[in-house]
Amino acid sequence: MKSNREDRPRPIRDMIRRLIVAPASLSFIWPVLLIVGGYVAWDRWGAEHVANKFYGVQLENIQVTEPPGYIRTDIPGTVFRDTALDQLSLLDVQATAKIASAFATHPWVNRVISVRKLPGGKVDVHLEYRRPVAMVHVFKPNQADSGSYFFPIDGTGTLLPTTEFAQSETLDYIHIEVPDVYPTGVVGGPFGDVRVEAAARLAGVLSPVREQAKVRAIGVHGDARQNVVPQLEITTTDNRRLFWGSPPGLEEGGERTVEMKLHALMSGEEITNGDLRLAKRTRLE
Repeated sequence: MKSNREDRPRPIRDMIRRLIVAPASLSFIWPVLLIVGGYVAWDRWGAEHVANKFYGVQLENIQVTEPPGYIRTDIPGTVFRDTALDQLSLLDVQATAKIASAFATHPWVNRVISVRKLPGGKVDVHLEYRRPVAMVHVFKPNQADSGSYFFPIDGTGTLLPTTEFAQSETLDYIHIEVPDVYPTGVVGGPFGDVRVEAAARLAGVLSPVREQAKVRAIGVHGDARQNVVPQLEITTTDNRRLFWGSPPGLEEGGERTVEMKLHALMSGEEITNGDLRLAKRTRLE
């Protein structure tokens, strides 16, 4: 028969037993808690931190098509600063599209041809740049702000940054001289005047041969209000005034083509009444 002494409560012994058994059971719980806690922390903070640190777009890793000499702006730096590219991760499935959209906003960029993600977090951006073909000569007779100004434009009449050019450099471009005109658009957008934009189309054609053809300026012939399509005239460096007619691509029926007008201008042949629309057709060399 067992002794009654074994049935008596023994608090000290029970406490020791619990201390011995507890670590064995907790050995299964703690790893689970660590795994769950680690996953939650990674999901909430860790993944974002690693993505920003190792996969975020870095300015020094952006390489763009070499810009021509007339562009003095740091295009990658400007785009990076103005469009918050530092907040974009290369892990984003739309990263290349977002980078392309960011660069398309720059006024010197005519078109984003491609964006490629390269190893090491580098990004290659292939750009087509706008080319200035003329300077719009603006006179602003205002007591508060009077003077003569030049606004660079490309062959579509897009207004380009004015800070890129010194005053002396304006002589290297065809001047567009239209009375009572001033830009109404923003840099990177249309100049805002149909006469200027028509002259810009012609400047785009004449710019490559400006020196050979002795072209100094392009103006509007006659009253623009009476013409649906502005009619243009050329002033040469030897002060001849030649009637060009319609802007390239907008010729009226029976009007000479751009190629024929250019040939007459370049060949030195006599131009009847100074009207290039009526220039004699000769064999192209």
